[in-house]
Amino acid sequence: MTNSTGKKLLLACAIALAVTGAAGCGKSVTKSDVQSQISDKITDSNGKKAESVSCPDDLKGEVGAQINCTFKDGDKTRTVNVTVSSIDGDKVNFDMVKIFPKDEIATSVSDGLTQQLGAKPDSVTCPDDLKGKAGATLKCDATVSGEKHAITVSVDDKGQINWKADD
Repeated sequence: MTNSTGKKLLLACAIALAVTGAAGCGKSVTKSDVQSQISDKITDSNGKKAESVSCPDDLKGEVGAQINCTFKDGDKTRTVNVTVSSIDGDKVNFDMVKIFPKDEIATSVSDGLTQQLGAKPDSVTCPDDLKGKAGATLKCDATVSGEKHAITVSVDDKGQINWKADD
């Protein structure tokens, strides 16, 4: 079984964006600068710029450092992962990628299985959220008529979620 659930879960910009933030003496990007970049570069599911962006801290100027920030998408709160990709002199370059919540992935897989099988699965569980970066994968479990099935969920080059049963 395979299915593309991207139409339902695609978050208007679920691709990594490279942006540059100026680093101060302490080699970090202030949370207000990160929030501003998210507002400028990330859109909600209706194509509007992200609103009510909130980051917990400044972004450390170290390759691999990351923070998760949130923004409003209608009545839902969405998460964006911000990760430092490189440092060029006094500039910190970072990527932003939206996060697909595990509960929405599980619901989408459950809906897809219901359509394919004609009956709702007993349960679908996913252990973690999934970064909306091309090639990212997540293993979920679906129980159908008492039998457990492994489901692989992946993000394609267009930022859409696809899934398939492993067995």
